[in-house]
Amino acid sequence: MSILVVSALANLVLALLTYHGNPKSHTNRLFATVVVITIFWLFANYIEFSSTTEGLALISVRIVMFFATAQIYSLFLLVHTFPGEKITLRRPILFITLIYTIFVMLVTLSPYLFTSIKSFDPIPNPTAGPGMIFFALLVLGIFGSTIIILIKKTFRASGILKTQLFYLSLGIISTFGLIAISNFLLVLVFNNTTLLPYTPLYTLILVGTTTYAIAKHGLFNVKVVLAGVAAVAIIFINLLQVFSAENSSQLIFRLIVLVLITIFSYLFFRSVQTEVKRREEVEVLAKEKTAALGEIEERNKNLATLQRISDIVLNESEMKIMAQKILDEIPKQLESCAGAMLSVVKDSQLVAYALSQHQFSAKILSLVGGDLEKYSFPVKKDFNLSHTVLVDKEPHDSDSLSDFISPPISKAVALTIQKMIGARHIEAFPLYAGGEPFGVMMFVFTESKDQVHEQNHSIAKAISDDMSLAIQRAQAYTKLKEANAYLADLDKLKDEFISMASHELNTPLAAIEGYLSMVLDEGLGKVDPKAKEYLNRAYDSSKRLAELILDLLNVSRIEQGRLKMKFTKTNFASLVDSVIKELQLKADTKKLYLKLETSKTELPETFCDPDRIREVFVNLIGNSIKFTDKGGITVKLSKPDDHIRAEVVDTGRGIAEADQKLLFQKFSQVKREIDEHQGTGLGLYISKNFVELHKGRIGVTSEQGKGATFFFEIPIMKSAPKEVAGAMLDKPVNAAQIESGPKGVPAIVAESSKVKV
Repeated sequence: MSILVVSALANLVLALLTYHGNPKSHTNRLFATVVVITIFWLFANYIEFSSTTEGLALISVRIVMFFATAQIYSLFLLVHTFPGEKITLRRPILFITLIYTIFVMLVTLSPYLFTSIKSFDPIPNPTAGPGMIFFALLVLGIFGSTIIILIKKTFRASGILKTQLFYLSLGIISTFGLIAISNFLLVLVFNNTTLLPYTPLYTLILVGTTTYAIAKHGLFNVKVVLAGVAAVAIIFINLLQVFSAENSSQLIFRLIVLVLITIFSYLFFRSVQTEVKRREEVEVLAKEKTAALGEIEERNKNLATLQRISDIVLNESEMKIMAQKILDEIPKQLESCAGAMLSVVKDSQLVAYALSQHQFSAKILSLVGGDLEKYSFPVKKDFNLSHTVLVDKEPHDSDSLSDFISPPISKAVALTIQKMIGARHIEAFPLYAGGEPFGVMMFVFTESKDQVHEQNHSIAKAISDDMSLAIQRAQAYTKLKEANAYLADLDKLKDEFISMASHELNTPLAAIEGYLSMVLDEGLGKVDPKAKEYLNRAYDSSKRLAELILDLLNVSRIEQGRLKMKFTKTNFASLVDSVIKELQLKADTKKLYLKLETSKTELPETFCDPDRIREVFVNLIGNSIKFTDKGGITVKLSKPDDHIRAEVVDTGRGIAEADQKLLFQKFSQVKREIDEHQGTGLGLYISKNFVELHKGRIGVTSEQGKGATFFFEIPIMKSAPKEVAGAMLDKPVNAAQIESGPKGVPAIVAESSKVKV
């Protein structure tokens, strides 16, 4: 009886401690369940062993088997769950095994498991019935799989968990193995009940191994265990005192003492448990804090390293210089890194491109023959490990430098270099561009692989990624620089061609216009009406060609900064009036009105280049005439603040908002319904530049179908500027010089015939 009580108390303490450790954990719940069922099973065994009648013995042995079945299944669930907080067993298996276990538990209570008691020699010896086969299958299937899973988990675990699982496995296998042998195998096969009285002792093996795990490996806290054992022992002693009371008053007194001791023991146990839990939390927080501080320090260091490399990338554009600076920085920033080497792919060959500069650099270069880039070989996986990195598109490492550089470097030279710099571990990373590797970054460390992976592996990978971006940026910059130089040369050739062609075309064109004018004036005699019609068409075409040449020349001069400007004091009203007179014939032809409106306040004179401003007006008014079919055009002049504002308002078809953004771009034309109005797309672009050279602005407001208003503003200047950004300045004169063409020849033709240089 004493063995039974001690075993039961030990198991009960263990169950309570386990459950209170984490009541929400299924592992703790199941372990406590196993222990509690074991306690019931022990007491059922005691009743069986102490039975003197056949009826009581038969009932008790069936109860023993009932709890044994529950014990096996709860142990099965525990092993599947340990050490997690959730049951991981799949639902179909859980459901099937549960149903079968319940069925066997019902069988154990029926006459089909044990039919009768043969004898009491010296303990009850039951006779097994046909239901015993179901119990045997439960033991072989569920309990057998439990032991196998437990052993597998123990072998797969590591660290303290492996040790804990080992002692737990040892206790479970030993305890339940002995129980299976003494209570089932010997009874069923050999009809031998000799070992049955010693069953409670078997559970002490589980208690002992678990206790060793507690004391030696911290499965549960030792202080909590001791407090629990002490509390249970005190309660148990006082419980014995209650049973030994001699009279009722003594019984009542001892019961009161037992209740008080039980309450205080519980409070004592909880206080110890709380203290231990808080201390554990403090220890965990301290460890987490230390780890976090170490991680932060490491991250800050890594960030500083990456920042330094980023600064190099941002400040250097030439690939060779940038790559060398990054490689030189790596040994300074990474502990235990002796240096790095960069190899890049050129024309399908992996080329040794650059090497970190350090105390052994000169010696290494002399050993390998000086120029690194001469080591250029077609990319081939089995050539060496550097080529393998490129082909496999993944990092590789080795403790031998020769794996990466031999061939072409001999293994003897590679070994000499490795000993010289004290290299113990080498890692190489592929450099990527657009998902494809284009180079290899190799790091040489003086520490072992484990130390490198703990300290520098992640930062080395980050540096490789940065090097990939840096090289791509440098290559893109180089290509862009070459493309820009090529485009600049083309642009220069274009401008030179346009300037030369325009000058060469202008001279014969002026002669053509002059002769045509003379013929059309019939100064040389009467002209046939049909011939005159053709000559007028030729004259109009030469005029348009003159305008085109003038536009091309202006664009070329504007973009080269060679446009000459002459600032004179100018009256805007007079200037616009002359333009209106020049274009009146075009307006009359389309039956449009063309008029000038000025503000009531007299407009002040201002210094400007009248020829350029005149051309702006000609372009704006000419465009309005082209695209206006009814109504007319009004030119408005006003003086907002210290500016002169000019507006050309027409009643034409208007311009869509999307098209308005294109108007002032070079060679840009708005899609019109009538193709005959399309031109070169340079007029508004030139006008914009002329206005901006006067430090003004130009724009348009319009709605489709409601006409358009082109406007520009230039500041009022009381004196001519000493310089103009983007143009060449002629000496100023005091009066406006607005020239008209020779009689019978429109002014724009005369202007085009004597183009300003």
